[in-house]
Amino acid sequence: MIRAAFLAHLLGDYVFQTDDLARWKSRSVCGGLVHGAVVTFSLWLCCLPFAPDWWPYALGIGATHTLIDLARVKVDPGEPTASLMLFLTDQATHALSIVAGLAWSGWLEPRPAETALGTWLQTGHRLTFVIGYVLLTVPASVSVHFLVRGMGAQSSSLPGRPGEKWVTMIERGIIATLVLAGQFLLIPVVVFPRLALEERNGRLEAEQVGYVGELLISVGLAIAAGLFLKGLL
Repeated sequence: MIRAAFLAHLLGDYVFQTDDLARWKSRSVCGGLVHGAVVTFSLWLCCLPFAPDWWPYALGIGATHTLIDLARVKVDPGEPTASLMLFLTDQATHALSIVAGLAWSGWLEPRPAETALGTWLQTGHRLTFVIGYVLLTVPASVSVHFLVRGMGAQSSSLPGRPGEKWVTMIERGIIATLVLAGQFLLIPVVVFPRLALEERNGRLEAEQVGYVGELLISVGLAIAAGLFLKGLL
């Protein structure tokens, strides 16, 4: 149930939050309410196999998430380090609201799932593997963006060029899978084509510090996720 709730957060706050929705949320209360509804629906859907009657807590967490986001958009620090701290604070408060909802509903303690699907998901670390790969998609891209900018370098990951974020997400997924398979020597083969392309376009030299920083953090996240999941096998 805990893993399902945090998977729902990754889906609702990152994967299902399109660029258009993020911009709408930053400009309008209506956008914030729509984003909050997406987060609430994600929570309800992911937790449904474990506790079909958990929807009031999903609604409460979703409402809290909406209020936090509406308050956040009123604060625009501009300065990269301050933006990083605001991003980390925002995620910490969302995590605390999820933990509070789980504690209030009694699901912080180990309990059997209430449906057959939930029982199946509880075995074999299935949800953990899903979380690992979802984490390497949009959540990793956003985190890398804020980390690089917070370190004082120019970030090129967001919004990036059309399709670029998909390339980096696929790249991280492949690297994590290679680590799972124990094929560490093939990791440079995955990274080299993007480096060669950027060098040819002259972009690597122009944005060397930020780009290399993004690449190292991105690859490091993928390797760390792969090693963690490999330890569960």
